[in-house]
Amino acid sequence: MNKKIVILGLAAILGTSSLYIPYSSDNLAFANELEERKQEIESKQSDVNSNIEGKQGEISELEAEKKQLDDDIQRLDMQISETNGKIRDEEANVEATKIEIEKLKKQIEEVEARIQERNELLEDRARSLQESGGVVSYLDVLLGAQSFSDFVSRVSAVTTIVEADREIIKAHENDMKALEQAEADLNSELQKLETALTELENLKSQLNKQATEKAKLVKQVQQKQDDAMHELHEMENESAFLAEQARAIELEEERARKAAEEEKKRQAAEAAAAAATAKSNSASSSASQTSSSGGGSSSSSSSSSAPAPAVTSGNFMWPAKGTFTSPYGSRWGKLHAGIDVANRAANVPVVASASGTVIRSHYSSSYGNVVYISHRIDGKVFTTLYAHLDARHVSAGQSVSKGQQIGIMGNTGRSTGKHLHFEIHNGAWNGQANAVNPLNYLP
Repeated sequence: MNKKIVILGLAAILGTSSLYIPYSSDNLAFANELEERKQEIESKQSDVNSNIEGKQGEISELEAEKKQLDDDIQRLDMQISETNGKIRDEEANVEATKIEIEKLKKQIEEVEARIQERNELLEDRARSLQESGGVVSYLDVLLGAQSFSDFVSRVSAVTTIVEADREIIKAHENDMKALEQAEADLNSELQKLETALTELENLKSQLNKQATEKAKLVKQVQQKQDDAMHELHEMENESAFLAEQARAIELEEERARKAAEEEKKRQAAEAAAAAATAKSNSASSSASQTSSSGGGSSSSSSSSSAPAPAVTSGNFMWPAKGTFTSPYGSRWGKLHAGIDVANRAANVPVVASASGTVIRSHYSSSYGNVVYISHRIDGKVFTTLYAHLDARHVSAGQSVSKGQQIGIMGNTGRSTGKHLHFEIHNGAWNGQANAVNPLNYLP
């Protein structure tokens, strides 16, 4: 099998068999690397899919265990609900009893007021007797009658006074006894209700304790389930990312091929134009020529408050203007797999460090708004990452050119200040496994 057939075969795999690309050592090297990367991604994706199936089985078992515990908790919840209903009823009875006691207290106050009035009446009578010369017995009053008619009047008066005093005392005693008995009865009923309430509160406390114990078990199972679901989602995300990355690498290869074709056409057109110019100059060599040249400058204004970095030579350029704040290397006990660039200006543009194809543009809990781009440079695959963006201006599968704005610097995700976290990976993105120091690639 010759080299040309190998190239055409790879083009067929990538869906570009209609594009004829002349053989070159650079194309062959990239084709071989691309095939290796594809095989690595497919192998890793197969392992991830296998792990996903195992994790789904584990989750099913945990869900069955959690279902049994949920049934137990539901029974406890019903018992607690019933107990709470009884407590509410008893509390209502207690409140009603308290209201009755308050009414009784008001009645007692009214009775005491009447008794006080009686006492004042008796005190006035006693004081009147003292002022008239001392205490006069009812017998002396009767014996001092001047006539029978006077005697009858005095007997009647004494009887009325004695009966009035007796009625006062009797009414007082009856009122006090009745009210004291009623108050004692209500206090007794209140004590019973408070005792019942205490018992119900104890029952509720016991049920809550049981529910708490069950909740601990459920929490353990839920934690296992959450961990398993998190791992599953991570695996599913990794599987999706691998598929997106494989597609982006293919699109980047296609973009690079088209760029090479366009460059070839441009060079051919320039050569043809140069040949035509040379022929024209040769035909009119005896004629004199004058030429003038003028220059103009075009200015563009950006809606951003901060300017975008100028496109520089080399394979990569700085993705944003600002202050270099954190290098690649160990930080806080783990690898800081990129560099940080900070800029306090408003709307700081973030640009593609090199031409390529966007793998993914999404929000991550750790990176915040993040963009991944796949590149083909000097026949090799590279991946760049732009994290903590305030806004993203590109989407997956989109082709971007070097220096093209892809977002705005921000402070999203696990970030403590406005900055850009920038990574370069030598090859297809594989976590931190193939991260390299960006400073070794930037001008």
